[in-house]
Amino acid sequence: MHTQTVFELNQEAERLLQLALQHLQALQNVPFAALHQDSSGASVLPLHFSQQGIEDQQETLQNELRKITRQEMVLAIVGTMKAGKSTTINAIVGKEVLPNRNRPMTALPTLIRHTPGQKQPVLHFPHVAPIEALMGELQQQLQHFSRDLLAQHVELDRDMAALLERIEQGTHFEKHYLGSQPIFHCLKSLNDLVRLSKVLGVAFPFSAYAAIDHVPFIEVEFIHLAGLAQGHGQLTLLDTPGPNEAGQPHLQQMLSEQLARASAVLAVMDYTQLKSVSDEEVRRAISAVGNGVPLYALVNKFDQKDRNSDDEDQVRALISGTLMKGDIQPEHIFPVSSMWGYLANRARDELAQRGRLPDPAEQRWVQDFAEAALGRRWRNADLADSAALRQAADLLWEDSLFEQPVTTILHAAHASASLYALRSASHKLLNYAQRTRDYLAFRCQGLNVASEALAHNIAGLEHDRQMLAHSQQGIEEAVQQEVVRTLETVAACVNNQQLHLSRDVEFYFSEGMLPQTGRPDPLEMPQARRRDFIPYSSRLTMENEDDARLMMQAIRSACELILHRGQERLSRELAGLLPALEGNLSRILHDALAPVQQRVSDGLQDAGFRTRIVLPAFQAAALHLDVQQLFHNAVAPQDIPVATPRRAGGMRGTMARWLNSSDWGWEDAVATRTHYFIDLDNLKQSLLAHINQFGDRLNYAVTTQINGSVGAGLTTFFADFTRVLGDIDATLRQSLAARQQSEAQLQTLERQLQRCTASIAWLQEDARLLRDDIQTLFAEPLP
Repeated sequence: MHTQTVFELNQEAERLLQLALQHLQALQNVPFAALHQDSSGASVLPLHFSQQGIEDQQETLQNELRKITRQEMVLAIVGTMKAGKSTTINAIVGKEVLPNRNRPMTALPTLIRHTPGQKQPVLHFPHVAPIEALMGELQQQLQHFSRDLLAQHVELDRDMAALLERIEQGTHFEKHYLGSQPIFHCLKSLNDLVRLSKVLGVAFPFSAYAAIDHVPFIEVEFIHLAGLAQGHGQLTLLDTPGPNEAGQPHLQQMLSEQLARASAVLAVMDYTQLKSVSDEEVRRAISAVGNGVPLYALVNKFDQKDRNSDDEDQVRALISGTLMKGDIQPEHIFPVSSMWGYLANRARDELAQRGRLPDPAEQRWVQDFAEAALGRRWRNADLADSAALRQAADLLWEDSLFEQPVTTILHAAHASASLYALRSASHKLLNYAQRTRDYLAFRCQGLNVASEALAHNIAGLEHDRQMLAHSQQGIEEAVQQEVVRTLETVAACVNNQQLHLSRDVEFYFSEGMLPQTGRPDPLEMPQARRRDFIPYSSRLTMENEDDARLMMQAIRSACELILHRGQERLSRELAGLLPALEGNLSRILHDALAPVQQRVSDGLQDAGFRTRIVLPAFQAAALHLDVQQLFHNAVAPQDIPVATPRRAGGMRGTMARWLNSSDWGWEDAVATRTHYFIDLDNLKQSLLAHINQFGDRLNYAVTTQINGSVGAGLTTFFADFTRVLGDIDATLRQSLAARQQSEAQLQTLERQLQRCTASIAWLQEDARLLRDDIQTLFAEPLP
């Protein structure tokens, strides 16, 4: 990396950002250039060139200017409450800088800056005045609430009780907190203030912390960066609020705003909840950031993977292809265990600093570490061997799989923070330039269109908006019919596989061997055409315990293979059905609304406008089902019972524990010391009954997931299309207002808009060249 080149690019980016800010200011000073959001009387989302939209764009560009001035790369961490976001940040930093509680913990965005030499974390909260004002309001409101009444609406735990005492006594928040415990106390209090404010009906001052310079920030040395050569620029993590944390739905907007101002985004996903509704909201938020911001994903809780779950490659393929629609590259997705990574880091730090671990009775994390690293049977004596503990901590860190993302993301970001900041700035500049150029072109065209034509287009557009609202119900009914047809096909598919499974089970227990599949199957080769027991046996009797154990293993293996075959067949069939549903729904929406789109485009073109109106894509990311996981959950090998008496010990007790059964099918058996029995009839009937139950569970899961996904997709689709029509309507009304000025005023306005159009064209070209130069440096190997 060439330092001089980076410096020159930094200078160029600063120049272009200043020009863009001046351009926005000039646009504000042009009469009729800024849109009036309420001009149409409709409730429309904030427009880019309304007064609020211009201010938002100014804040975004100012933020980019601050980042390149400081050469700061901001890596935004986003995830749902239960995904383990705080634990992940602690694992990345290598120290416990954020508290963990089983409730929302990120009411306000928080910055964590890598500061070499800062061994103890320090929290700075310079913009504390809005919180102090909030505390005063809450103090007044609490005079009208008894503790009993308050307890009906909020949990009065120890933390909340301490906060209430602080409010009543008028204790202020400090501007600086040194050490983990004071930081925890501050951040927990801030989050509890959000909960308390909602209960007492006092608005929490979220807007006061919209600017990134106003949020609290922590300075600490990241353990994984300690000792590395000083990188080019400053690396900072941004802990963002998850969607709907603390029961505050507007945090979704705050999340989107913070992500738009980040240099890169790291999504923390829950391996056990990859297709949940909350995770889908996070995926939608990070997809909206666009191609200008690098996206990464840590799939947390991978330590909960079992032998039936998706492996690393399957997880990467699922997230990259199906859930994120290609927005994240597979090599940017890392399955990890944040808890193991955090515990390993903390143990290694304690051992390095003090040579031993704290008393596990005083600090619970030591117990968690010992159980994860040493096993469930660890004893206090095991914590005395420091050398063994260091080795166990190193192995736990290796098992956490955190080393790869630390190297790929953290080290690269540290080494090239200034380049990440530059790339972010160049993409924000390009987005601004393209959006502004399209808007100004539309406005310039509007000045050359007669007032009558503008009024006619506005009336036609209003008619189309009303027609859209009226036709929405019919479209939703057509969509629901398609969903019903698909669900019927799915149910028939599931029923067919149930029958197939039942026949295979009947065949196996009748013939004593697996049925043939009709095609080569490597999974069945070890026992292909091997007979496990005599055909038509109803009960097996063995005199040797080892023989009984081997027989049960053979029967269980055969049953697992039968279920696996069914799972594979079902997966293949559903893999074709669900993408077809998404395609059909997109076609229904396109066919129904294309006439509206065409009328709007034709009407504007007849009036002299060149427009690019496109229907939004129908997004139904969660239509994909992890069919293998559903199948395994419904018909899992451990649910297959085997005949055994009620005994805690011996071979029969062991077999019962294997199969999660206590006395199935053996209540009347006469056992001797030398005979062991397996009731095949009861085993077969139990397995068949379980297969029959599986269909209902699978159909319910499919129906719930598809209905939820389609409902969310339709809502987003209509909201996007309505917003596009609203934007056009507001722009046409502004053009009509401009046309009603005098001819001299009209000519002056046209010249001003043309000057703005020319300058934004030059800005766009320079921003494109800047982006290309920066991308060239990214392609070069690091020194």
